[in-house]
Amino acid sequence: MARTIPTPTSGRTIPTPAPAAGGGGGNPWKEWVTLPNDPADGWTITTGTGGAAISATVAKVGDELHFKAPGSTGMLMQGATMKGIFMARSIHIKPWIDAGIPMPEGQVENQCQWESMQLKIEVEFATSNLGPISGGSVSLADGTNLTCLVGLAGFSSDQSGSPDWASGVIWSAASVRKVLGGDPAASTSPNMYKAGYKSYFTNAGIQQGYTWKNMSNPPAGAHNALVYATVPLRKENTTGRTSIQAGSYANDVPFLPMATLGQQLFDNTLKFSNTTLTPFWHIFLSFGTDTNTAGKGEIRIKKIRWCLQPIVGRTALE
Repeated sequence: MARTIPTPTSGRTIPTPAPAAGGGGGNPWKEWVTLPNDPADGWTITTGTGGAAISATVAKVGDELHFKAPGSTGMLMQGATMKGIFMARSIHIKPWIDAGIPMPEGQVENQCQWESMQLKIEVEFATSNLGPISGGSVSLADGTNLTCLVGLAGFSSDQSGSPDWASGVIWSAASVRKVLGGDPAASTSPNMYKAGYKSYFTNAGIQQGYTWKNMSNPPAGAHNALVYATVPLRKENTTGRTSIQAGSYANDVPFLPMATLGQQLFDNTLKFSNTTLTPFWHIFLSFGTDTNTAGKGEIRIKKIRWCLQPIVGRTALE
């Protein structure tokens, strides 16, 4: 007998998404939910030593979110090091509420069990306005070495609406960085940017070979977005590991390949949940440099959106 995923009209009350989901509108369990581009609207900002040294900023400019590095410095984001800017949703994900699923017995509010839900987070860059990464409005800059990451940051305790990097964080993200020098608008090189997967534990999943929409004469399907997605079914009960897809793609042309590893990515260390570790996960973005090599310029974002969709597991969802 076919199972049906409960909807708001299925005869029971579906909980309203928590503030982390960014608000309602439509059906948030089927459709993208857009998060605000304003850093003051539900985000907590932490600035590291490198970003502070050059007065780096994140700000809403028109309808876009801009990261601006007006001076040249190393702003490494790797492992426990955060020298750039860390921008996290102030409220952690509440998976069962946000996916509209009654919490099963034995689970806790903040525990992510990907067999019952699939997460996707997407950042679309303002590629018609000098994005994703370039010199932008910064004089004598081209954005080389700057990076942007989007994904999940996990804390071992409830941050009470103010996620503090210093309190200890693990993270997992899709990443893009500018590798080559020069103006992207004058280049056709598929090696101008690299994109893929990076986490607290690894930085080996970054690929080249795709052009972006802000480059010279971009082909159909040129990339314009980062995407981070979990894959249903976890690997081991005792460690709570799962597979992840992360990298860049064209969000306006479905079914084209993404810049990521050549196979499904499995992070051997990252744990989403288990009997002794159930982190509080926050959607986050970070800005800085991929290594401690100096970078200078801008990163421009048009849209941030996410979806936490209920899926059919081994038993019915209610």
